[in-house]
Amino acid sequence: MAIQSDSPPSTGVIGMANRLARDVRTLADDREQLQAQVTANRAGVETLLCSLVDTFNPHLGGHGRRVARLVDLLALRLKVSYASHVALRQAALFHDIGMLGVPRQSLFTRWDELSETDRSLILSHADIGASHLRSLPWYQAGAPAVAAHHEHWDGSGFPRRLAGEDIPIGARILSICDTYDEMLNKPPDAPARFDEAEVIEHMRAHGGRKFDPRILEMFLGIVAENSPHRQEREPAPGELALGLAQLRAGQCLARDLVNASGLVLLTRGSVLAESNVLRLQALRGLNAVVEPVYVQAS
Repeated sequence: MAIQSDSPPSTGVIGMANRLARDVRTLADDREQLQAQVTANRAGVETLLCSLVDTFNPHLGGHGRRVARLVDLLALRLKVSYASHVALRQAALFHDIGMLGVPRQSLFTRWDELSETDRSLILSHADIGASHLRSLPWYQAGAPAVAAHHEHWDGSGFPRRLAGEDIPIGARILSICDTYDEMLNKPPDAPARFDEAEVIEHMRAHGGRKFDPRILEMFLGIVAENSPHRQEREPAPGELALGLAQLRAGQCLARDLVNASGLVLLTRGSVLAESNVLRLQALRGLNAVVEPVYVQAS
């Protein structure tokens, strides 16, 4: 006859289950902390690279941030995947990082007057930039767009003379946004400058030649709806209008920040780093930056 026992389950089994539960919680906490550290490291690397580009060529730094903003708008309209959108935005920020070896004056020198070294650097800058991005695991996905952002729809671009849909779609998006901003935001010492109507006319003329015609029409529709250069001077709800002396690191721009020549220095949505604030405040009294600066109200 079996004897039933009213004694509780083994305390050893309960203790083991409790220890396993604690270990699982500890592992989950450790994973969360590591993920937060990786995210912070990625943000720090991006800030550092942007600051380095700004230091060596402020025009290219601002250009990359403006192109990234345009890419954001176009990627949303095209409904690209989240991962592809992130990769494309990173490619936009640093698509010209391979140009840092080119002297600034050479960027506005006639091609037939450039040295062979400068010509070689300019023709190679897409590949050089892509190579830089491949050295960081979280930027590798954007490298193909950087390598091909000077390829043309009709096969007349460089460096590999790709054509049509052989050009990665990220590069086709980047090429359109790059051209628009590059033409619209020439620095004051550039030999030629263009207004928005001239830029749009030029781009329409090159649809199906330089640019993917379907993506171009979508982009021009976005420009017509929301030109980044149209803004009211009165602060909108949720905005603060600040002088340069009032800027603080961590504030988020509610509108593009422009200089006295109309050149966009930082795009809407940029979070001010300490280096940005110091650089901007150093320009106080020189009338070099258009005030007020509009930031998002916290």
